[in-house]
Formats: sequence, C-alpha cells, structure tokens
Amino acid sequence: MKNKLKIITTLFILFFVISGVSAGTSTYPSGTDDKEITSALDFLKTCQYDDGGFGEEGRGSNPGTSTWVILAIAAAGENPEDWVVNGTSAMDYLKNLTEETLAIDGTSETAKMIITVVAVGKDPRNFEGTDFVSLLKKKEKPDGRYSDFIYTTNWAIIAMSAAGEDTKKSVEWLKTQQNEDGGFGWMPGADSDSDDTASALEALIAGGEPASSPTVRKTLSYLRNAQMNDGGFNYGGSSGSNAASAAWVIQAITAAGENPTEWTKNGRDVVSQMLSYQQPAGYFMWTDMLTSNPCRMTASAVPALLGRPYPIIPGQDSPLLSSEISDTATLASTVTAQGVQTETPDESIPAATETETDRTETTITVIDDFGYKTTIHAIPQRIISLAPSNTEILFALGLDDKIVGVTDYCNYPAEAEKINKVGGYSTVNTEKVIAANPDLIIASFGNTEEAATQLRGMGFAVIALNPETFHDVIEDIRIVGRATGTETRANEVADSMQEQINAITEKSAEVKNRPSVAHIVWYDPIWVSGNHTFQNEMFEMAGGENAFPDIEGWAIVSLEKFITKDPDILIVNTGSGMGESGKDIIYDHIMNEPRFQNLEAVKNKRVYLVDSDIIDRGGPRLIDALEITASCIHPEIYNSSAEEKTTIPAMSSPGFGLVAFVALVSLIIGIILVDPTQLKLRRR
Repeated sequence: MKNKLKIITTLFILFFVISGVSAGTSTYPSGTDDKEITSALDFLKTCQYDDGGFGEEGRGSNPGTSTWVILAIAAAGENPEDWVVNGTSAMDYLKNLTEETLAIDGTSETAKMIITVVAVGKDPRNFEGTDFVSLLKKKEKPDGRYSDFIYTTNWAIIAMSAAGEDTKKSVEWLKTQQNEDGGFGWMPGADSDSDDTASALEALIAGGEPASSPTVRKTLSYLRNAQMNDGGFNYGGSSGSNAASAAWVIQAITAAGENPTEWTKNGRDVVSQMLSYQQPAGYFMWTDMLTSNPCRMTASAVPALLGRPYPIIPGQDSPLLSSEISDTATLASTVTAQGVQTETPDESIPAATETETDRTETTITVIDDFGYKTTIHAIPQRIISLAPSNTEILFALGLDDKIVGVTDYCNYPAEAEKINKVGGYSTVNTEKVIAANPDLIIASFGNTEEAATQLRGMGFAVIALNPETFHDVIEDIRIVGRATGTETRANEVADSMQEQINAITEKSAEVKNRPSVAHIVWYDPIWVSGNHTFQNEMFEMAGGENAFPDIEGWAIVSLEKFITKDPDILIVNTGSGMGESGKDIIYDHIMNEPRFQNLEAVKNKRVYLVDSDIIDRGGPRLIDALEITASCIHPEIYNSSAEEKTTIPAMSSPGFGLVAFVALVSLIIGIILVDPTQLKLRRR
C-alpha cells in the first residue's frame, strides 16, 4: 500500500511539473503577436549581455547561444540591430564573431555563420570582409559530404542552399546515408535519432529534394514511428521527450509541407507538447523536469512555433501546409487536461516486494557532494543510477543485483547494458523512474540540481555526486558505500585506488623532464581538456604538464593556437567506429591532417589512444586511465611498452541530439559552441 501511495503521489506531482503554460494561439503556425511568441522574445531579451551577444544566466555571451537567438529574432521578423544593450546590438556581436569563427575553422560553425548572416539579410560572401561561402566550399569532399559526418553535411547543405549554391552532390550523398529504418544518424553507420533525422530532412528539402520523394516520405515515416507517448520526441534511447528535439521535428515536418498539429500520439500532438514546456516567464524548459539552457531552448522554440524551418530567408513566407490550418488554442488547452501518460510496466524491472530477506531496518544518513543531507531508513534494495560513473561504482561495490535502472550511456561492465534504462544522462525519463520504484537514486552533476530536487520532491531518496578530482572520486565511492550498506567494500576499493595513485606519483616525482601533453576530445573544431579536469590532474600525477592550462574545463582552441602550442604528446579519445571499418576518427584526422604533420607529437609518433570511457568517467576505472597516461608520458619509468596507437573498442555517440559525448560529442554537435560548463555535464 505504501508503494502504491508513493506512485500515486509522484504522478500527481509530475502532472503539475509538466503542465507548464497553456499558451493559447488561434492557428498554427503562431503569429508574431501571439502570446507564446511575444513572451518568448521578451525572455530572450533578458539573455542579452553588454557585448550584444546572448548566453545563459551568469555565464556571459556564448557564440552558439547567440546565433540561435539571432535566428529566432530573424524568424520573428525583427531586426537584430534593434536589440541593443548599452549601445551594442546583436548585429554588432555577430560582426565581432567573424574573427572567432575563422580561428575555430569548424565546419558546422562556418555553416551556421552563413545561415545566420543570410537570416539577417546580409551577404555571406562578404560579411565583415570575409567570404564564408568560399571557406565552407573548401570543406566539401569529392563525394559531396562536408567534413566526415552527416550532421556537418546537414548544416552545410542548409547553409549553401541559403547562399544560393548548388547542393545536388551533397544531397545525393546524404540520401545514401539514410538507414533502413528511414532515419539518419549523426555519422555514417550511426543509429538513427530524431534530431539528426529532422535536421537531415530540413537539409534535403532546402537542397531541393521534393517532399513527395521516396527519401522524404521514408524519413517522415521514421519520425512518425519515433513519436513518444506524450506526443513529443526525444533524441534517442530511453530518454524522455525534450524541447530541442520537438523543435527540430516541428521544423522538419513543416519543411516537408505537413501540419505538425496533426502529428498525434495518444491524442496529443507535438506542438501541444512543445507548448507544455513554456513557463509563465516566457522561457521553454528542456524537459518536463529540467530548465537547462533556457535561452537556447527558447531560441529553438520560436522558429518552430512560427513555422520557419532552416534556412530562414528574409521575406520568405512559412511553407504552405498540406492540410487545413489547425486551431491550436484547443490543442494547447488540452496539455494540462491530459497530464501524464503512464507506460505499461516494464517486465524487465524486478517486482517490488514488501519484505526483503537481506533488508536491514536501520537509519543511514549521508551528505552528498552538494551538501545535501539524505536519510535512508533501510539498506537500499532498489537503486537507480543516473550516470555511467555511478553505475561503475555500484558494480565495484557488488551491488549489481540491486540496480533497477541506469542511463542509456551506462555500458560498463557489460552486464549494465542489460539493466532497465530510465533515460539519457541529462534527460531523465520520469515515468520510467517512477515505474522502477527505487528506494535510492544516485544522481550526478549532469542530471542537474534541479532534476535532483524534483525527484526528492516526489518522495525519492536522492544523493548527487559531483567529483572534480581523483580525491573526490575516492570520497564518492565511500559515500555510496555508506548509503548502500557496503562501507567495508567501499573502503577497500577506495584504499586500493589511493595506493595506486601513490605508487605513480612517487615515481613521477623523480622525473626531471615534464613533457607538455594535450588531451583531444574532438577535432571539428578542436576541443581539449584544460584546468579543473581529471585529465589535467592526470598529467601532473604522471609527470607531465597540460599544454593548455589556461583553458577552463573542456573548451575549443583555435587551430592556430593548437599548432603554436605544439604539444610533445597527444592523448586522443577513442572515437565512434565509422560503419564497420571501426576507425578512430579523431586519431585518423590528426595523423592525416596536412597542417598537423610538423607537430612534434606526430613526427615523434607520440599520439596515443585512450578509451573515452575510462579517461572521462569519475569512477573506479579512472585509475586505469592514470596508469595508461603515465605509461604514455614516461614509458621509460612505468615499464610499459606504450604503443603509438592502442586498439581499444570504439564507443558510439549521439549527434544533433542533445543536447544530445550529454555523451561528449552530442553537445558539440547538438548545440554548436556550447559553454564549456555544458560540455562537462555529459562526460561522467
């Protein structure tokens, strides 16, 4: 009875959480004077900083967020020159962004610059003296793709179409990348997801592919099948619906000439679901629980609700829809009336019982990494992990038989992949969490404090971890041990890790030369690990020095800066296998890029691969990454035959989806120039 009451209570709370604003509008698409648009634009004005750019609260202007907002401004028919703070306009910021875009030299960044410049009525062939169209053309490969990926080609086709260029070859290449299920992934061979499929559909239509073509119809069929029970869309896996995915799909549906209000699931349509994310202040939440990046989410929602797919061309009307325009005032009003649709119970979730043979009636109190005190009244028997690192800790403590839910990214050990999935790393599926009926949830920084607070409000016991150093990881293992009644085992694991650290640091203290080391997590554009990262600490422990100590967290460095720094050693993340060839794409790029051939690390064969999972996750295997890194930096000391390229199983990563490496590369792909703090969210 107690469990039933808890589920009923949480369902009522969840009902109010997702209700949002029933923004009324007479027709779809919305008009620029409709409340949902005017309130959204009013909120976006609060995102503007003194330099004219836009960013989330407290973070300052961000290039990616700024271009998204400027596109929303253009979609609403407003002039970015009129959006002024302290005498500096949004257009001034865009002009100043030219130099940074050139320095970064990223395919998507260049393409998005073209799209934004065209949207505001300027010439991308001569914007602030730069011909961005010619720059992007240089990135086209003989087969028509841009860079190595589907997502970069999507952006490029949209950009080149906006500039009036011929994109037939690129469109034909893109069509060959359609998966059997009709969808598209972020790179060749990757699984389909809603975000990349929607962006591919926008690119196909922008590039001249008829809406009646078999490719477009098959793409629409995939998206229909991907629609969630609540009418929305997710970026893949078991994650819940989110605003970013809904925006992409609404724009794609509109681009193909269909009416998104007629795309319903269980009586609820995708536009209504999008409207449910809007709050009284005008901004759009990312998910029904998470407000992450409200400026970015709101900027995506505006063009979608206005029926303006990319590219946004000045003076061009929204596409004509194939059916009558629907009354979305009624649709929006049903958002709160319908509430939450519960899923059929998953038989893979172990059934809850009132008595457990190993359940000890005791009281456990722990303080997590955010200073939150949690009291647990019995040793947990049903645990949910909301981060891959947390899952690895639970397995290390022998708690695998008590785990009833993990994220889509929890892939180690292999047994973890068989456990019921309860969403993405930062898009927790609340319905699945409720269905699992946990007595303990171990959350992470990436889930955000907001999500943890909401889960606590539903009556769940939640402890949240946020390790930033090796010491933090060790202490987190002890915290989990105390919370789960496995304190003895946790101390054994923690003590063993500390002993291994001591053994390495004692040896490295004797070294006289400390080579410069760079950890590369992506290459288009180049992302590296700076200070306040596990990798930075790793280099110091192993007798090296970070080549980019001035970089905060994980961030982009310009091509010029990277070449000028010329690190002695390059540590490279394993990348997704390209189809069946299993290429490590970051490594291959570095070794084959002509401009990198004079780098010391390349010439001296000191470019090393390290498994992305072990070097990025704050769990027990971080010690393995330290040992591997130490052997790469000082093989003469650590008695290791470190090879230039180590064969390590490749990991898969989502593309346009968040927002979507949320795992790592998804943020780079899905947000484009996101804040380094956001990159941090998806790595642990």
